[in-house]
Amino acid sequence: MNGRERTLKALNLEIPDRVPMYDWFDEPLTIGVAEKLGLLTHHEGSVLRRGDETEESVHLYCSVVDALSVDCTSNVYGTGFEAIDADYGRDRYGRTFLLSEHGEPGIWSSEVKTVQDLKNYDMVGRIEDKDFDGIRMVQKALPDRAHALNAKGPFHEAWLVLGGMDKLLFAFATDPVLVHETMRTVVEFTKELYRIAKYNLKMDFIVMDGDLCGNDYTLMSHDHFREFIFPYKKELIDYAHGLGMKVVKHSDGMVWSLIDDFIELGIDGFHPVQPQCMDLAQTKAYLFGKMAVCGNVDCLETLVTGTPDDVIRESRQVIETGAPGGGYIFCSSNSLHPGCKPENVIAMFEAGLEYGNYANISTSPKAAPPPPDTTPKRSRRQTSRRKAVSNVIAA
Repeated sequence: MNGRERTLKALNLEIPDRVPMYDWFDEPLTIGVAEKLGLLTHHEGSVLRRGDETEESVHLYCSVVDALSVDCTSNVYGTGFEAIDADYGRDRYGRTFLLSEHGEPGIWSSEVKTVQDLKNYDMVGRIEDKDFDGIRMVQKALPDRAHALNAKGPFHEAWLVLGGMDKLLFAFATDPVLVHETMRTVVEFTKELYRIAKYNLKMDFIVMDGDLCGNDYTLMSHDHFREFIFPYKKELIDYAHGLGMKVVKHSDGMVWSLIDDFIELGIDGFHPVQPQCMDLAQTKAYLFGKMAVCGNVDCLETLVTGTPDDVIRESRQVIETGAPGGGYIFCSSNSLHPGCKPENVIAMFEAGLEYGNYANISTSPKAAPPPPDTTPKRSRRQTSRRKAVSNVIAA
């Protein structure tokens, strides 16, 4: 069974020959791993984001994926991103970013600020064929792997369009028309990306990127999620399914309060079950038979400060918890970012190969306690207060 077959079997909630392995590799980490594996002969540093990288960096990424037996690649389309100076860059969509040595650049500003600005903001028309050249190179180099398109979800893409998450969240409360018009713009843009992924690139599935939660709470109220985000996610997921593509939703944080929404949306996989916030056994048990689970070797602590032996122990435990019964993809708890030790990343994938054989894994998920009550404490107090007031009035 090859990497593509293995990954798709897991997304179909089935049991492959071994646990499929996947992850997002940031470029500085890729270089570090390549050095450890003896694959690096020469590489010029780059401040460009994945999707706008050089042919050299794509080749390096493919060499690392192949050497580590990773089953599925993670791919981003280009945005015409160019460095302005040592600190800032700008993309073709009129967005300025603050460059960082520690991962993805941070949004700084956007040309879109009002509904009127959106009327002349044609995102689909700014897509260029060359934006997918990096993906084509990866597919050519690794034809037996599954290939996922990382495309931002409507919440993430919308706050990029407006120049910051704070601007979108503020508009939730003050300018719902701007929010809905922005969402409509990004949905049409994202549908075109999905169409290209399916028909032009023959990609295997979508990763809908974009955090919705912090470590203890959602980034917006549940009412705002249902009004401004849920219907647009549903439209995109239904569109992807209509194309014959599955959708994996990425979000860090305490996602329990949205899990039932994810099931209702028809999401096919949940990534990455952040261990600081969620228990993998509980998540697996709750989603078993409904949604594939991806994760969750700790990239905040173990992959950063641990030893290879620490990583191997945790990887084995993660596989023993997440893999039983199938419907599981092995990866880190977010991404392989520049803070991860290259030797730990190598150890993680070596452990995946050693312990991921389904001949040695149970066919049923482990029993787990029910998920926690994630109702915000304030809401519980308000509910109690309303009941108390009602009782007083009734008396």
